[in-house]
Amino acid sequence: MSSLLQNSLKTLALTLLCGGAMLATAGNAAAEVTFKGKTIDVIMGSAPGGGTDGTTRLVGTFLEKYLPGHPTMRYRNIPGGHGTKGLNYFYKAKSDGLTWAGGSSSHVDPNALTKDVVEYNPTKFNFFGGVSRGGSIVFIRKEKLANLTDKSKPPVVVGVIDGNRSWEQAITFGAEMNNWNVRFVVGYPGTSFLLLAVRRGETDMMGTSNLQLLKEMFGTGQAVGVGQLGGGTMEGEDVEARSNFEKIPTFEKLLEGKGTPADRKAFEFWSALNEIDKWYALPPGTPKDVVEAYRDAWAKIVKDPEFIRMGKLQFSEDFEPIPGAKQQDMVEKTAYPVKDIVNYMEQLKAKYGLPAEPLTDEQLAALAKSKGLDKAEVPAVKAKLTAVGTGGRDIEFVVNGASKKLEVSSSRTKVTIKGEKAARDQLKAGMDCSIEVMGDSKDANGVACN
Repeated sequence: MSSLLQNSLKTLALTLLCGGAMLATAGNAAAEVTFKGKTIDVIMGSAPGGGTDGTTRLVGTFLEKYLPGHPTMRYRNIPGGHGTKGLNYFYKAKSDGLTWAGGSSSHVDPNALTKDVVEYNPTKFNFFGGVSRGGSIVFIRKEKLANLTDKSKPPVVVGVIDGNRSWEQAITFGAEMNNWNVRFVVGYPGTSFLLLAVRRGETDMMGTSNLQLLKEMFGTGQAVGVGQLGGGTMEGEDVEARSNFEKIPTFEKLLEGKGTPADRKAFEFWSALNEIDKWYALPPGTPKDVVEAYRDAWAKIVKDPEFIRMGKLQFSEDFEPIPGAKQQDMVEKTAYPVKDIVNYMEQLKAKYGLPAEPLTDEQLAALAKSKGLDKAEVPAVKAKLTAVGTGGRDIEFVVNGASKKLEVSSSRTKVTIKGEKAARDQLKAGMDCSIEVMGDSKDANGVACN
């Protein structure tokens, strides 16, 4: 064998050896994504006790089980600026897989992203999962149903907070695309005030996702459903109606083929935004193999019957996981809409007398006071809490010799302890409290404890 041939064979052998070693190294690197012995920071731009906080902690519990190496989760609530403070912090976090965030649709809403204080760009997040809890259902007082589609009759009065909640926006699309006969009254401080107004006949129509409130209203026979937002599906199919409310049409079906091309374009954009609900993501720049490790863990989580059981028990019978890729696609489509959609939405709200942008808490309070919409008399009972559910989500007490149980909402229930504003998870059995509740509602309006 010539020396030239020998040298060529040696070179080939060395090349194959090095190439094989490189392939082995690459294969091992992909397999070596592990978080054994690690603590992972979980960022939430909201206070403890809300829906974002609750779903994120549930997801974190199961990530500890299914991420390689079974890491420990450390939860960090960084509220401020409707989520901006926490997500600005998350946006600059190290992209090593040791930080992830839980958020909601409001954190990726175009209205929020235009604010000067927002430094993060959600289209650069690496989404690995999300959940949908079923959307709001819009209902109307039964005796006013005929007025909704007959403009020769007085308009249906719709009480709203500021017109920017998802069910409030759905009604504006109904007015524009389905010619609904409605008149908005802006400035109600919250759901309990809206509900009381409907019960008293001051207003005729509203929406809520609260299952207990829906059961109460439909159970009395006073209200009928006219449309619902529905929720996304695991397979990315059409929006689905909520369980037990299948006969109420989704707005997607209700407005199908209606309106102008501009109406349809804006409605499709709004529908995609509404489907996002809760999301979970890694920071920008996270390596692909780390993202895949989280998505692989998510694929195992959504098949765990205990995860689904706990989600349905804690949040909604319509609790349903959403793949990270679908969340990524929805956020990229909706976070920064084209100018004509922005203009359309602003003009639509102005046409029906609604604010173009969400009102601040201070603005809402001033508006409600100026219109006298904050004058609802809410009866209160004094009682000792006999039991407090997980995270303060429900309370039990005895009144007139009978045990009573109420839900405590993170957004609708005002909670104070010794005169100071408090989170619902600070409520404890044995506390002496003044508990406000409207009529036969199962939702506490206020809980003030000593």
